[in-house]
Amino acid sequence: MKFLRLLDMFLRNSFSYLIIAFSLCLFAGCEVFNPTEDIPSYIHIDKINLTTTSDQGSSSNKITDAWVYVDDKLIGAFELPATFPVISSGKHLVTIKPGIKVNGISATRAIYPFYTNYSEYKVLVPDSVITINPTLTYNSYTVFEWKEAFEDGGITLQQTIHSDTSIYQTSDTAKVFEGVYSGVINLDANHGYCQIETTGLFTDLPTGDSPVFLEINYKTNEVIKVGLIANYSSQLQKLDILYLNKSTTWNKIYINLKTAVNTASNPLNFQVYLEAYKSSENATAELLFDNFKLVHN
Repeated sequence: MKFLRLLDMFLRNSFSYLIIAFSLCLFAGCEVFNPTEDIPSYIHIDKINLTTTSDQGSSSNKITDAWVYVDDKLIGAFELPATFPVISSGKHLVTIKPGIKVNGISATRAIYPFYTNYSEYKVLVPDSVITINPTLTYNSYTVFEWKEAFEDGGITLQQTIHSDTSIYQTSDTAKVFEGVYSGVINLDANHGYCQIETTGLFTDLPTGDSPVFLEINYKTNEVIKVGLIANYSSQLQKLDILYLNKSTTWNKIYINLKTAVNTASNPLNFQVYLEAYKSSENATAELLFDNFKLVHN
């Protein structure tokens, strides 16, 4: 009986202690039920710049996103400009990879394989913002299969036998993107269709998983079709890729050619082509271009 009385007293006291402890947690903010949250550090990226050498052509780019890694772990892909939290403090390796909209489509964002990455140790401070605006270059392995900036005496684009107009150089400052010249195609009632192809024949475009891109600066009041021509010994194959939508301001696009290149079955070579019609809504049409670059590794 004495043992039972002692046990009952112990249980009563233990229950009281639990009630007291629980009450203290409610009023004092007990660590067990509400642990202290980590205070994030912040990184701000306004833009990512590009610098080029003379043999790489224009530094014009449309890097829209930053893919950010801390100590080789992906933090996220952020549309620029961006300020974002990082749950780290102290010295860490921050890597920023340049992101683009492949074929100009927001749903197909990816790291551009021909630009370098930014990588540097940074000190992250909780509840503080550090700003990083990297300047990148083309990767050393980038092959510039074709470039056309319209700055030389002749241009490497010509009209096909089906076209009723061609592409010309213009020095009109209202129409030039950068430098002294840009390329222009004019369409009107007497010249309503253009089909333009490269004068060069590209024999070294890689197949398989190797990336192949066409970069273009453009401004147009008509829709323009862009594609590849695969040439065989006795025939050719047109490989339509995409349409450039109308743009009242200069735009830049990165066109993925890999699928088209892989679609062709052992052609002798490739050419890039452009095609457009004058629509009924325009009395005249003006298609402006600059800085064509066909790149691969």
